[in-house]
Amino acid sequence: MDLKKSFINKNFIFRLDSNNILSNLNRIMTRNLALTKVSENHTGLSNNIIKCWKWNVNKILNIQENKKYAILILNCRITQKKDIIKRFWNEASLRITVDGGTSHWDKFLNHLSHDEQKSMKCPDLVTGDFDSISKEILQKYKEKHCKVNKIISTPDQDFTDFTKAIIELNNYCEENKVQMDYALVMAQNSGRLDQILGNIQTLHQIKENRLLHPQTRVYMMSDDSISWLLHPGDHIIEIPIESRNGNAWCSLIPVGEPCISVTTSGLKWNLDNQKLNFGGLISTSNTFDGSEQVKVKCSHTLLWSMEVPTLM
Repeated sequence: MDLKKSFINKNFIFRLDSNNILSNLNRIMTRNLALTKVSENHTGLSNNIIKCWKWNVNKILNIQENKKYAILILNCRITQKKDIIKRFWNEASLRITVDGGTSHWDKFLNHLSHDEQKSMKCPDLVTGDFDSISKEILQKYKEKHCKVNKIISTPDQDFTDFTKAIIELNNYCEENKVQMDYALVMAQNSGRLDQILGNIQTLHQIKENRLLHPQTRVYMMSDDSISWLLHPGDHIIEIPIESRNGNAWCSLIPVGEPCISVTTSGLKWNLDNQKLNFGGLISTSNTFDGSEQVKVKCSHTLLWSMEVPTLM
């Protein structure tokens, strides 16, 4: 048997070496680059600049009808309201637990009533290098009565479990000929700084390496906050009433490169064609001015984060 290839043992799939992951990356990048060009041609865009992105946090929180999305649970405590997580999970088109995230998901289930546990759907995919999960929990999900669709081991250490999980999400979409409107990633943005930066790195890789369909958006949720990348162009962000009227915080962070020009409206401290960069100005601990929308025009990629009090 050629150990450089994936092999399947019932529902357990092993992806053994970085060559396999890199081959996957090259295939995904080639495909999604072509999709990006088609998308640009159909919207009349040029120079890889999206003229206007629209973001509606309310629709994410209320799970807009007819939207397909995946939920990924990374190795983090699940701190949000129980009913919110139950709804996010059960209404997802694809449910993925990633390495230690499987243990945290199991703890979440154990705190539910018996009837609530019975109502919860099983993970469709359990993946990771499994260095943060006990053998007992992994075995439990291998044998789970509702039959997890796949358990995929991705031991390659050149990529984080988050990155590898995104690759597996893309594989699922390609194999099943389905496109996700967005992916909701449960991740902890407090604790180990290296893991926090690793998660932001994956957000950048998704765009730069075209790891997902170009129209699939990725949101990262941690406690009562939600974050995503704003790529060069214009952005309109619909702000939930609880955030804009509750003195909630928000931030614009130039992670990875300086942003030469940023102009905003709808914030308490707006920017007017200003440069954001580490060692200079960055916009942390900002807040909203009460407007229904925040508008951002940026020359380079920014990390947008905002507090959503209703999550906890």
